Amino acid sequence: MFSNTKYPIQEVDEYRFIDITANKNDRSTLVFLHGMFGGLSNFEYLIDQLSGYYRIFVPEIPLYNFSKKNLSIPKLSKWLEHILTNHEIKHSILLGNSMGGHIALEYALHNTEKVEALVLSGSSGLFENEFGNSKPRRGDRDYIRERAEMTFYDNSFVDAALVDEILEVVQSTRKLLRLLKLARATHSYNMENLLGEIHHEVLLIWGKNDVITPPEVGESFAEKLPNATLKWIDKCGHAPMMERPERFYEYLKDFLDHKTNLNKKISSHEKEENYSHL
Repeated sequence: MFSNTKYPIQEVDEYRFIDITANKNDRSTLVFLHGMFGGLSNFEYLIDQLSGYYRIFVPEIPLYNFSKKNLSIPKLSKWLEHILTNHEIKHSILLGNSMGGHIALEYALHNTEKVEALVLSGSSGLFENEFGNSKPRRGDRDYIRERAEMTFYDNSFVDAALVDEILEVVQSTRKLLRLLKLARATHSYNMENLLGEIHHEVLLIWGKNDVITPPEVGESFAEKLPNATLKWIDKCGHAPMMERPERFYEYLKDFLDHKTNLNKKISSHEKEENYSHL
């Protein structure tokens, strides 16, 4: 879903991506990870605001190209590790929405030194109501629209074009089977007992009206992650970076500015220590 974007799309090895290099290359790369029904356009507003300051890499996760045995969060994390290595992304700040947040957590768990920080929004990994916990009925537009509207507080985001995109997926047996396989795998891979091992600084940005990963899920993440800060967006559902992009960006910018200033202080302190030995 949401695969069309105003930004140039590149393609390598059957996956598409946006890769924008900033003028300044001394910062960690921002890696944006979409959800199960998401796509490249989900992050356009953030790219608009941040592309002059950070390298931004947005891979389109090719869910329907993977074999069913590779449709799991650990396998998708391995895929992410592979493509970030191929694109020479050695240090990153991962921003993940929904399933993308789940992948980001798994990646950070096993690639601690490669991740500077995490930003999670509506992340799976503890509890989620994907598609209302029911099997999509193939030809029922009203049913598809109703379930798609669960993603947003403002139903105007769900137009005829989006309903058509979802129908195209669920009417394909191959795509539907992969989607259901991944949904089951995502539900079954609960990370509650692993979150305490993730010591990166984490910004949680949650919609107060999220019905897929409800507010109590955001609170649970904030409680179980050792170094997490939770920010709320009112009148907002499961995809805050799309539905309330300005507020989302305000929270994100404050977080990134904090990380930049902190790194400057650390760098300055390290220089002072080095000079003290002269």
